[in-house]
Amino acid sequence: MLIDAERIPQEHKMESAAAQIYAIQAGLELGKKRGKNLMFAKSAMAVLTAAMMVAGLLFFNPSQLLPQQASTSIESSDWGVLEPFKKLADADVDALTLESAIRNDYVQIVNKSAEKDGYKITLNAVIADENKIMLLYTGTSSGGQEIYNVNSVWLTDAAGQSVVDKNGNRSGMGLHAEDSIYKWLGKTIYPLDKNKAFPKEVVANFQIASVDPGMLAKPNTGTNLADMRYSDRLKVSFAIDSKFWEQKTETIVLNQPFMIDGNKVNLAQVELSPLSIVVKYTLSEDLKTNWEIRNELFGKTPSELTSRVGKRELKNNSIGGSGSEDGFISNFSSNVLDHPKSIRLKLNAGPDREKDAYIDILKK
Repeated sequence: MLIDAERIPQEHKMESAAAQIYAIQAGLELGKKRGKNLMFAKSAMAVLTAAMMVAGLLFFNPSQLLPQQASTSIESSDWGVLEPFKKLADADVDALTLESAIRNDYVQIVNKSAEKDGYKITLNAVIADENKIMLLYTGTSSGGQEIYNVNSVWLTDAAGQSVVDKNGNRSGMGLHAEDSIYKWLGKTIYPLDKNKAFPKEVVANFQIASVDPGMLAKPNTGTNLADMRYSDRLKVSFAIDSKFWEQKTETIVLNQPFMIDGNKVNLAQVELSPLSIVVKYTLSEDLKTNWEIRNELFGKTPSELTSRVGKRELKNNSIGGSGSEDGFISNFSSNVLDHPKSIRLKLNAGPDREKDAYIDILKK
């Protein structure tokens, strides 16, 4: 029992929780940098409690709680050897990024495998830019073992140092392949610190969790540690294509004020890169330390971008956010590789405006 307990995938618990409850980051960031306020602390603790309830599940199978469907449907174009990952993208809130990368051939096909004792992992592809690395992989089992998930994915450089930034906020999702409980399709994203040298030679380190034949369909599977079986660590070494580091982030400074519930918020700047669009907001000095209002504003920051590519207009919903010392950060999927002619941030109608309004981020 103790041996099994040591193998509980702690990082996977946090990945699952973080993907669902990103607001906890705002509370932690603001609390560390600005001190404590009773109202804010209570609110932050409520979010923290919710996050811990999710993270505290003994096991979590992403196919049991998939993210909301992406804001645009997946293209019908041929994805080649990555065709199986269309099913994963259909359930991925960040599908727009993956679709755009594959459509623009911004992918490194790896197709390297590692296997032992009936478990096999294949690293299918890598997609990266200076802000993050995305892995697409397939886990399989034999001998009747039913895959529960790929419960742990580490990424280190050749020297054995973690590629993930010091906060460790990697994110991931996955589900079973079409009509197979013996094959798992997964995606894991690692944020990069732009102040550090980009990794070149890296090692992806996986662990597969499974259950005995017939167990996967039982309702209580995943609640009892003794039911679980684990592969040994399965390692795949590879070199990241240098083409990814040639795609630099474009920073657009806007300093465009707008209102949320009668409070002025400033759209400070937007960072555009192949795998993400990051929108940064700043607040006035008096609002920076008003934790109650900051909490309310954080939950009401604009959550939709629209971009025009040719004659098509694509909607792109926020996929997460966090607090910063001066305000907030919202993260969106990216179709920057499609060279959109315009990108606009939508301001919903409400107490501050009679009808929907837009702030132009990019206009060509």
